[in-house]
Amino acid sequence: MDEKFNILVVEDDDNVFSVLSKTFDTSTYKIWRVTTAKEGLTLIKDVHFIAVISELHIVDMDGIELITRIKNIDSQMNIIVLTVYSFADTAVKALKAGAYAYLLKPLNPEELKLMLRRSIENTCLVIQVGKKKYYQDISILDGLTGVYNHRHFHEILDWQVDHIKRFPQAFSLIIIDIDDFKKYNDTHGHVEGDKVLHNTAQLFVMLTRDSDTVFRYGGEEFTILMPQTPNQQAQIVGQRLIEGVRKKSPVTISMGLSTFPDDAQIKKELVARADKALYRAKRLGKDRLCVYDKTVDK
Repeated sequence: MDEKFNILVVEDDDNVFSVLSKTFDTSTYKIWRVTTAKEGLTLIKDVHFIAVISELHIVDMDGIELITRIKNIDSQMNIIVLTVYSFADTAVKALKAGAYAYLLKPLNPEELKLMLRRSIENTCLVIQVGKKKYYQDISILDGLTGVYNHRHFHEILDWQVDHIKRFPQAFSLIIIDIDDFKKYNDTHGHVEGDKVLHNTAQLFVMLTRDSDTVFRYGGEEFTILMPQTPNQQAQIVGQRLIEGVRKKSPVTISMGLSTFPDDAQIKKELVARADKALYRAKRLGKDRLCVYDKTVDK
């Protein structure tokens, strides 16, 4: 461990603080002491504490209010409150307000050390769970646009093809390219270009159904997977996207559509045929949707 854990103690009784300070291993913990709630709240805003140990009855503030205000600053903060047996009912209220635990005075040093260690383990667990979700999210999301990335597209498409083999139902794929994006980028700059990529991707999300999934395929290309969607229904969705981009974006889009299993029976063919339909849309003047058919191959 390169740094000590910061522990804030809110306690105006010197005798109680003496017991607390003697309990902690100074090589592991750095103890910060304040004698009022106001001082404690000010310090919490400036210093990261792994836990707060506070007297439940403080001269300048109700202990329940202090817990609430600490939680408003840091909702993950573990707070251990100290009280006497005659006020145990108030300690239960403190738990309901968000305290991690309460200890009765006179303090048992071993119980205090155990409770503090558990509170720290709880904090670390929360952090690790948060990190796990964070890294899971960033591994499948495109950082610029906020939609799913190219790798996740292939994962979902693999699953979709496998699912269809067991439960036959059509699904459709649209590949989208922003028209003349390089020209727009060169004219308006990369910052504006990035803004167009982000806003257009989010527009796709807004204009598609909850069951549809939007991916950034690469550069200015996007894909949309539409489960349980035959070709005619997918065309309606695609046309809605084209019209929506025309109205709300400084660019236009070209789209290619293919449907499984009508146009292809394997993943590679499905993508290739949607791509061929896209390039037909480009050749025909852009700002349109083209549907794959066998004439595209000629």
